[in-house]
Amino acid sequence: MTYPTITLTKLSQTRKPGTKTAWVTNQTEVREISEAQYNNTVDACPFFRRMGGSETLTHEYTSWGYKVTRIISTRPDRNARSIFKFTFKYS
Repeated sequence: MTYPTITLTKLSQTRKPGTKTAWVTNQTEVREISEAQYNNTVDACPFFRRMGGSETLTHEYTSWGYKVTRIISTRPDRNARSIFKFTFKYS
């Protein structure tokens, strides 16, 4: 029997000093998450938009259907951001 798994890759970035569009990756984290955790992450995006941040969601066709595969979450001060990449597979 195959079990579906979701792998989350989280990149924490800060703005490169003296630039407007260049980012430096400070930390990379890879872990396996449940479908409930995935849904909570995606459903929280409107909340962070109301708080003043910028949330960009990228949808793609996966083996699970048409899902969010990447979220770019920028803080309201625009000096730091987090990139969440989701990988869907059956193991």
